[in-house]
Order: sequence, then C-alpha cells, then structure tokens
Amino acid sequence: MKLYKLLLIVFLLSGFSTLNAQKFYRFKADVSVKDKLANNTYRLTMGKVYYDKIYRKIVYDLTFPKKETLVVQDTTMFKINEKGILVSSNKTVLMPEFTVFHLALTGKLFDYGINAMQSEKSIYKVGKVEKTTQGVKTTWEPADDYFAKYFGNIVMLNKDKRLDAMVFYNVEGQIVSRQFFKKYTSVKGIQFPQEVTMISYGEDGTKNIQLTTYKNVVIDQTDEDEKYRYRIPITKSIKSVK
Repeated sequence: MKLYKLLLIVFLLSGFSTLNAQKFYRFKADVSVKDKLANNTYRLTMGKVYYDKIYRKIVYDLTFPKKETLVVQDTTMFKINEKGILVSSNKTVLMPEFTVFHLALTGKLFDYGINAMQSEKSIYKVGKVEKTTQGVKTTWEPADDYFAKYFGNIVMLNKDKRLDAMVFYNVEGQIVSRQFFKKYTSVKGIQFPQEVTMISYGEDGTKNIQLTTYKNVVIDQTDEDEKYRYRIPITKSIKSVK
C-alpha cells in the first residue's frame, strides 16, 4: 500500500473515535515490543508508555536497548536522548487518536472506531455478519464507489464483545496486514488487550511481525504529570523533519 493511502486511511478513520469520549483520559503501562523483520533479524524494545487523551500525545519512556524517549504528537515522532536533547523528528503514520490507548479510553476498541456515529459520514459499511465457532465475523466494505477506489475491505472478528482479530485488504483484495488482540485485562471497567500482534505484508511478499506486550496497566493516573505532558526540547541538535 502506498504511504499516502495509508496516511489517508489513518486520517479518515481516526475521526470516528473522537466523538464518543468517556470519562477516562489517561493510560499507562509497561511495554515490550518484539519485532521479527523481513530480513530475519530480531529487535526488542522495552520501557513504559504514557497516553493522555486530552493532550493527544504518546510518550514512550524507553530503557532498552538504550535509554531514550519517543514522543508521538499529531503525525510527528520525536526522539530525545538520555541527556534530554532532541536528536530527530520524523513524520509517522501513527496517530495518537487511532491507537489502542485512545480507542480503549473512548470505548471504541471493540470495533476499532470503524462504526461511525449517526452524525458522521461513513467510510465503511457493514457488508456481511457471520456467526462462527470462533466468534462474530464482520466484513466492512467501503461505503460508496469513491471510497472503494482507495480502501479495501476490513474483516473483523469479535469474541465475547471484544475485538479479537482484524484483516486489512487493499483495493485489489490482497491482504495488507493482520492484527490480533489477546489476553484482555479489565481496569476500572476498561477492557484492554495485553498482547497485540501485527503482521504486515510487503508488495514483494515479505512480512514483518511485531508483538507488543503490555503489563501493569494503569487508568487515570493522577501523578507523573510531567510524563503525560512531556515537553519536547528545542535544541540545535534537531534534524529537519523528513
């Protein structure tokens, strides 16, 4: 999938979750990310993640493989080293409003924010719903011919009213990525998956596998404000945004 198409998908879908805000606003957890790359190399990242729904800012306070801080705000990722110096800022397709943190806090994780509110224009519509031995499988199709030029179908599996798996297709019907949401925990009534696996497929047939594990989930933490509001430093070390 072309980068601009992926950005368009993220931009359009992210708006679905913003109008259903609940009282919950902060998320914190220990996080570890294990990547198996297409070249058969492995990568491990560990630390803590902070998200505040009000500031729309994701803060990764990393301790391994090295101590550094990653901040995602709007469509930019900032990297700050151990000395508090901003070393890079780059565009990213990751948007805070379209993450498991935001969707869980707003009560929209069960359908990944795809189901639009009545007052919103729908990008997707329900094409087919099937009850299977694994759960309820819903096929989401582009809402009209215009969206069908840019978006493929999304197949979603729900178990016990929880999102279990998703498969994204491109307009040619080829699988772009698979996502799995496992080992849910309940904190203050919020259901959150402690294991999220994403498998992404390249046009050349290669695939990357990423397993993200969350532990010690905290909802609406009242301290550590400096983490949630993390101020991005401005120094001469900053690289130009790519």
